[in-house]
Amino acid sequence: MSKMIIKKFSTTLSRIKNETIHQLDIFGQLPSFTVLNKSKYTSNFGFFMSLIIGCLALYYLNSEIASMILKQKPSIYQSENKVIETEEYSLKNSNFTLAVSIASQFSQPINGINKYYHLNISQCVRQRIKDELTGNTTVLLDCQEIPIETCDMSHFTTELQQQYFSTIRFGTVQCIKRDYLEMNPLILQGQFNARIYKYLLIQFAPCTNSTSFQGCAPQEEINKILEAGQYNVYKSDYLTQLEHSGLPYEQIITNEFTSFSLSTSKTIVHSYRIMQTQTDQGLIWEESYMNTNLQQQEWREVSDFFNHQYLVCHYIKLDFKQTSIKRTYIKLQTILAKIGGILQILIMIVGIFLKPLIENLMKFEIASSLYSYQEEQAEQQHISGQIISIERDLQSPSNLSKFSNFYSSDEKPPFKKQIVQTSCFKTFLIIIGFNKFKHQQFCIAKKKIIKNLDIVTILKKLQDLDTIKKILFTQEQLEQLKRRPKPKLKKNKQDSIIEKNLNQPDQVQIRSNFFSQQLTEGSQSNLFKNYIENQFLQHVHNSNQLQQHAKTAEDQQSGQNNILQSSQHLSNFNSKKSHDPEAPHLQFQQLEKKSDIEICIEQ
Repeated sequence: MSKMIIKKFSTTLSRIKNETIHQLDIFGQLPSFTVLNKSKYTSNFGFFMSLIIGCLALYYLNSEIASMILKQKPSIYQSENKVIETEEYSLKNSNFTLAVSIASQFSQPINGINKYYHLNISQCVRQRIKDELTGNTTVLLDCQEIPIETCDMSHFTTELQQQYFSTIRFGTVQCIKRDYLEMNPLILQGQFNARIYKYLLIQFAPCTNSTSFQGCAPQEEINKILEAGQYNVYKSDYLTQLEHSGLPYEQIITNEFTSFSLSTSKTIVHSYRIMQTQTDQGLIWEESYMNTNLQQQEWREVSDFFNHQYLVCHYIKLDFKQTSIKRTYIKLQTILAKIGGILQILIMIVGIFLKPLIENLMKFEIASSLYSYQEEQAEQQHISGQIISIERDLQSPSNLSKFSNFYSSDEKPPFKKQIVQTSCFKTFLIIIGFNKFKHQQFCIAKKKIIKNLDIVTILKKLQDLDTIKKILFTQEQLEQLKRRPKPKLKKNKQDSIIEKNLNQPDQVQIRSNFFSQQLTEGSQSNLFKNYIENQFLQHVHNSNQLQQHAKTAEDQQSGQNNILQSSQHLSNFNSKKSHDPEAPHLQFQQLEKKSDIEICIEQ
């Protein structure tokens, strides 16, 4: 009992294994039929359209690979995020430019720092400290003044800075000291409500004396100089250039200015947005790198009455939004996938129009190898009339020399090339129905082919074969047929000839062409010339046979006259000859038939 269970279990596992292999094998091949000794039917028109589609695919592949190598047409994804706490962003001389100047209302520089006005640049840090015991938050603000000095070309190290400031007068333009900036870069961080908030503060105020400083000019002179003027700031900005394959941005220097007067106090809020650009430059796998820069986002001015503290208070801080950009270039696998999709679309569109034509061409070739063609009645009468006229001309001795010259000439009819050139075109005309008589016969042949290829028809014929076998053979003979050994594969001379013929499908198609008898004028001319040659050979051969027969008859008659001495025998012979005048004619007909058979065998 246990053995049977184990056997059934093993049989079930074997079936499951075989079925799994059968279902999961994606490379399994289905049996297929052949068409005219070929695995698939091909045509010149289909090859031409395939060549066009292949050229289009190669052109697209070339353009896409060139775009991939040259890093063109990137795919860009952009998003914005709200930020409160951020990392420190350092401002150095290489990535940020800052210079300030004071000018009159006529844009003339005012040279009088610490005489007519004070100009201060400070790095401010605002911290929020929360007491964990009480829950109270303490805010600490620390602004450290940054030393400044009059600008010269030594403050500008980059090529862009040197090119821009080469035309600027440096008499009143103030810059941060170069040594200090190298050791202590400026920092921007966070928002106003963040735990750590770092920003820059620039204050422009009238000069006032104090206990520690007494270098200001008289108040009347200060009021006259600062009655009206302009506050100028030279600062950095960045342009986003995502189409460039290298850096996705370009640094520029701009000049922002605002007016001031002794009657107003102006506050400027100047914000920069952090732009993070992630670029993937890999051709197949991902190869990413990050670029970060600052872009000016806001320049907002607020004016109020003069508060006796400052004329202009300028804040430089980070924006509350952050932009993230992801830039990717096309990869090789994406190009191949696109080409595959384009090829499928093109093949589907072309196949809608081309498939019916190719199918009809295939059935036309099949019909050409299976059925013969019946010519139109008018053409048959025309051909038969020409044959009768040729037979009459052959009977005339005067035309014998003409036919002899025609037969002996070495010129070959120039119709074979014409058949090759026009057969495809005429076949196309027959398929689309320009030649109605031939098109009707083709439709009949096509219906027969479709009917014979029907699986029901094939099964019925197989059933008929089984029925015939049961009728012709006994039960013992049927059993012997089932038990017969498999045939051995052995190649002999006959198989070589068959294989050679199978490897020449074009010749077979030409010989068994469905419309090869009357498709072109060249084939008709060849038919006429062959018929003329046959008739001429028969006429010459029969004439020679007739002369030889007459000579032989004369020799026999003279011999008989010498041998036969009896006049009775001679008269009997002559009377027999006179009573049977058709005998020579019958012999001539027999010789003529024999000569016709010999000529046909030679041809």
